[in-house]
Amino acid sequence: MVAATIRPTATPVAHRRRELLADESGFVLAQAALLLIPLLIFAAFATDIGSWYLQGQKVQRAADAAALAGVAHMPDTTAAEQAAREVAARNGYVDATPFDNSDFETGPLPQIRVTTFNGDAVDVEIRAEADAFLGELVLDSITVERYAVAEYVQPVHLGNPTSGLGTGTISESTLGLPNDEMWLAVTAYCQDHEQGDPFAVGYYDGPNYYNSDHRTCGSSDSYVYPSSTANPTFDPDAYVFVVEVQPGSPTVDIDVYEPGAGCSGGGSTGDDTWAPLLNFEVYGPSTTRGHRDFIEANSPIATVSPSWNACISNSPDGDGWWSLASSLANPGSEGGFYYVKVSNRYPGSINGHPGDSYWREESQNSFSLRAIRTTESQLCAFSAADPTCPQVYALDWLPLYRQVPNTESPFYLAEVDESHAGEQMIVTFFDAAEGIDNLQFVDSNGTAMPFEWRYSDTADGQLSGSDYFETAYVGHSSTCTWGGSGSNPCLDTGTRSDWNDHFVKIKIDIPDDYTCGADCWWQIRYVTGGTPTDRSVWSIVLQGDPVRLVE
Repeated sequence: MVAATIRPTATPVAHRRRELLADESGFVLAQAALLLIPLLIFAAFATDIGSWYLQGQKVQRAADAAALAGVAHMPDTTAAEQAAREVAARNGYVDATPFDNSDFETGPLPQIRVTTFNGDAVDVEIRAEADAFLGELVLDSITVERYAVAEYVQPVHLGNPTSGLGTGTISESTLGLPNDEMWLAVTAYCQDHEQGDPFAVGYYDGPNYYNSDHRTCGSSDSYVYPSSTANPTFDPDAYVFVVEVQPGSPTVDIDVYEPGAGCSGGGSTGDDTWAPLLNFEVYGPSTTRGHRDFIEANSPIATVSPSWNACISNSPDGDGWWSLASSLANPGSEGGFYYVKVSNRYPGSINGHPGDSYWREESQNSFSLRAIRTTESQLCAFSAADPTCPQVYALDWLPLYRQVPNTESPFYLAEVDESHAGEQMIVTFFDAAEGIDNLQFVDSNGTAMPFEWRYSDTADGQLSGSDYFETAYVGHSSTCTWGGSGSNPCLDTGTRSDWNDHFVKIKIDIPDDYTCGADCWWQIRYVTGGTPTDRSVWSIVLQGDPVRLVE
């Protein structure tokens, strides 16, 4: 008998469960497959978004660089736009429709739009295509758009509010405005460094001629005083003056007052017969703020070497003014610049030194400069009420000579507008304030500003970045009396002779909340008990790059 194997029979419920499980395995697989597609898309986008971010940074850097390159050419808007586009191209973004800003939003990519405004700012916008890589099944690319705004912060103007500079004691009836109680001045080559001019003189450390009959200090070593040495800061191109022509201005004239020597009489500069002959070179027109670069790259449009008797008495109009250049056209639609370079290198110079028959001088030549609209004869003051008035200011160094007229005597030094709030002002002067009790640095609101000071030259008088005397600012402002008040910060120059024949730096912190309204001119205030004379040279710089990104 064969035994039978009996298998248990599955219940209906268990059977149904197995059927459901078999059916759901296909569903899960299909669902997982469907979910995998968006997951892959999201992963692709995550990768592409990182790529787009990096491409956006690249576009931003290109816009920044283009804006900075363009603004350096302002107020020449054409040159500014061209420079901005060239830099954008070097960074990989060439406008598909060059110099057509109208299709910036709709044209083929890349697109670049350059906008200039206020005469000193450039806005560069770049639209570029950023490719999709892993996400290209969904979209081919996206558009990345970035922009940058750069501005040129105006340098300080060394001078005064009028269109004349160094107007000394010329009468207001002649000028049309009050004079500035100082003359511009260039010292003779045969003088010594310590006489107040560190750049035009040929010698340092002692007299450089034997007596009044031998002032030919450069023609032969036999005439040079044995202890004299070559001036370490000799720079015959140091003195350059800027004539800034405003947008919409008519033609302008540039004149010099009493450039001759031996002049005397009312309103005269009072130079003696041994004053040096001067040479004036006029450059321009320029529409860029690269002033030194422009001068070095171009020849003068006028060279004037006035004679000894270029005084009031024989001037063309009898007012002491002699023409350097006349009817100069406006450099461009946004205005521009002309330059006047002054030196004692009279034509016929020998090895860069004065070379005419009268180079045996020993004193200085004082003079004035002015820029006037051709149809006018008197000075003007640039303002909102007179926006086409030309401005005249020293480029790097302001050489001046003062006969201090009274015990509390201020003079204009520089225009410092509100854009410089929070910056540091560095004033450098040479050989200033001899015979002066103290000097003060007065802001546009009439407040004497506190400061720190230090020497800034080497043992032999050379202006240097490394200080011979000290490595840091070594002194703070003292407290001096002015106008009945004894709490004014000042530099006490009456009790020490250290300022003689030295460069000194003054550091002033401009307050963050500094405001100046329509009058932003700072002054130097001399306080003295007598009426001394002062021959000195001044310079001002603001710490920081004048070209900066603002957005």
